[in-house]
Amino acid sequence: MKKIVASIMIMFSVLIIAACGKSIDEEKVKAETNVEKTFQAKSEEANEEVQSIKFNLPTGFTIKDESPNNIIMKKGDHTYILFYNPNEQSDSKALYDGVVENANKVIVNKTYLDKDRVGYIVINETDKELYEVSVGIGGVKATTESDLKTLAADAELLMKIVNSTSIKE
Repeated sequence: MKKIVASIMIMFSVLIIAACGKSIDEEKVKAETNVEKTFQAKSEEANEEVQSIKFNLPTGFTIKDESPNNIIMKKGDHTYILFYNPNEQSDSKALYDGVVENANKVIVNKTYLDKDRVGYIVINETDKELYEVSVGIGGVKATTESDLKTLAADAELLMKIVNSTSIKE
C-alpha cells in the first residue's frame, strides 16, 4: 500500500511540475505580443552612435565588436547582433524575406504594419532547446539565440533596440 501511495505522490508531483513549466506555444504568443506592443510604442531615445547609426543600447549591454553594417552586443554571456542596411527604407521587406528564406524550422513568422514601416518577428527552432529570434523594421534587424525561458523577453528587447535605431544620412 505504501508503494502505491508513494507512486501516486510521485506522479502527482511530476504533473504539477510539468504544468508549471513554460511551453513553446505560450512563449510564442508572448513573444509576438511583446514585439507588436514594442513596435507600436514610442521608440526609446538613442544613447549610442556607432558607424552610421544611432540606437538605444540597453542597460547592461556592451558593444563587443563591429564590422560594416553589423554590431555585436553582449549582455553577460548572451550575444545579440544588430544588422542594418542603409539602402533599405523602413517599409522594405528585403531583410525579412532573407530571414524567412534562410530559416529551416520556422515556428513564428509574423509581420506588423504601421504607417510607412514594416516590422516582423521570425523565430526559427535551431534545436530542441534553442531558438533563433530575428526581429526587424525595414532595413534594420536584430538577432539572438534564446532558450525557452528567455524567448519572449529577448524578442521584446530586440524590438526595443531596432525600434530605436535610426540611420544617419
